[in-house]
Amino acid sequence: MRKGAAAFWIGIVACAALGFVATRLIGNQYYYFAAYVVLQYIVLSTGWNILGGYTGYVNFGVAGFFAIGAYSSVVLIKALGAPMPVLIVCGGLVAGLVGLGTGYLTLRLKGVFFSIATLALAIVLQTFVTNWDYVGGSRGVYTIRPKEVLLFDNYVQFLFMVMLLLALGSIVIAWLIERSWIGRGLKAIRDDEVAAESMGVPTLRLKLFATTVSGFLMGVAGAPYPYYVTYLDPASGFSLAYAVNSVAMPLIGGTTSWVGPVIGAVLLGTLQQVATVTISSALNLLIVGVNLVIFVTVAPDGIIGLAREFGEGRPGRRAAIAAMILGILSGDAGIAITGAAGTGLLQLMGITIPLVAIGGGALALIRPTLGGVLMLVAAGATVVVFGVGPLIMIPVAIGVVAAILAFVAHQSAARAVAPHAVGRA
Repeated sequence: MRKGAAAFWIGIVACAALGFVATRLIGNQYYYFAAYVVLQYIVLSTGWNILGGYTGYVNFGVAGFFAIGAYSSVVLIKALGAPMPVLIVCGGLVAGLVGLGTGYLTLRLKGVFFSIATLALAIVLQTFVTNWDYVGGSRGVYTIRPKEVLLFDNYVQFLFMVMLLLALGSIVIAWLIERSWIGRGLKAIRDDEVAAESMGVPTLRLKLFATTVSGFLMGVAGAPYPYYVTYLDPASGFSLAYAVNSVAMPLIGGTTSWVGPVIGAVLLGTLQQVATVTISSALNLLIVGVNLVIFVTVAPDGIIGLAREFGEGRPGRRAAIAAMILGILSGDAGIAITGAAGTGLLQLMGITIPLVAIGGGALALIRPTLGGVLMLVAAGATVVVFGVGPLIMIPVAIGVVAAILAFVAHQSAARAVAPHAVGRA
């Protein structure tokens, strides 16, 4: 076994052991509730990345697959009183089968058309569940947690440990796929599907595999959810937050590796949980949008790509990293815009802001009171980080939509150009 593989497996086992030890040492149940959400997003974003990151097919129907797992558990609990392992396996299998069927029906579509089809699937599933009285319909359904569970003091600790194991399992699956011929085939499809098929890559089978595994992981993430919330209705089961976070987290962390979704989920998930208890949960999607705009603008390859460029010593990217760090420390984490350094004027929302050039790699910090603007100027790059205030709520929302549409359009355009390039060759 190679050293890298050995370190990976040791890390997986160590994380599981540390999680179990934490349940022996920490008595406050809130930490388990908060950690459960972060771990849940690791599973969801990892599942999304197998299809959206490795293969390049953007799936907006994450909430549908998540709800399949959740409502499959509701059916099994009401009908059989099934234990948690059965709920997880069945929820994952049902979601995986739906993913396989969805793949057969939609994988001939590409780019934005495939994304719209997956979004339509989630809407159809929500309509079906809303009118299904057995699972509560639009009224919702209550689920009573077991009073006792083996090895744990309460059921919340058990749910935390279950989701930790599921998160580690999803990471292992992504790691194995990435290191295998399947992962190389999926990446070939993402780069140029026509060329990959002409070279003998079984594109259809690999895409069906990706949709099935992706759906399975999303269903697995949703299976314990009825016990977590104890009250499940279509609005919570099909929440837009699942789709937005599952797309944003891999994009922020980096879609080219299994590490990216984990980094993005931990970063955004933790920020959202902190905002929930300190300010309001209403800021959660705003936090996602702001960070998504930051990384789409400054680091289109995510944190992994940014770290790689930082190691290569590109001054513009170094300035961007410095701006992001200082912005977070000053409480002004927001949108970051990079451009050439130099004396000039920046037109921002009708406000003229002077840009100041500073040599020698020094940073200049300018903080106008209007809009809470934090501006850093460095040799080789100008970085502007806007504070989160009323003036930028609308631009942030527009930026989130634009960033997602730009990503989809980029993927679609790349595939549209590929056949012509092959023809000219």
